[in-house]
Amino acid sequence: MGTLVRRMFFINGENLHIQVMIGVLKMSNNKSLLCGLVVGGIIGGIATLLTAPSSGKELRGQLNLNRHKLQETLDQLKSESIALKNQVMITAKESSVVIKDVSNDLKRTINQFQQEIEPHKKDLQKEIEEVEQKIKQLEQTLQA
Repeated sequence: MGTLVRRMFFINGENLHIQVMIGVLKMSNNKSLLCGLVVGGIIGGIATLLTAPSSGKELRGQLNLNRHKLQETLDQLKSESIALKNQVMITAKESSVVIKDVSNDLKRTINQFQQEIEPHKKDLQKEIEEVEQKIKQLEQTLQA
């Protein structure tokens, strides 16, 4: 979703409103880069057409050259984005294996900890029961 920014310029005392679309696109960097390249290519082409003091034949040659450069850039972008996608897939697979290993290690450690504290847990429960009995005996002694 893009945002719309209004900029105001004063020319000869008159207000001239120009609306500029700034692409704040919520998509992957590759798509944003691709959009930027396409928009940049279009703007560059228009600027060339409007500012180039050359003949039609020369202009067509320059446009053709620019078209080839743009095509090469798009092809390179496509190959790099495919490589990036493949790398992300490989990394995701590797990370899922690592996460499973860490999870298994954590479960094993927790089970080991629980087994180690089990004898102490019983001893603590015994001591708590003994303390409770002594408290009851003291209460009976005090009531008598």
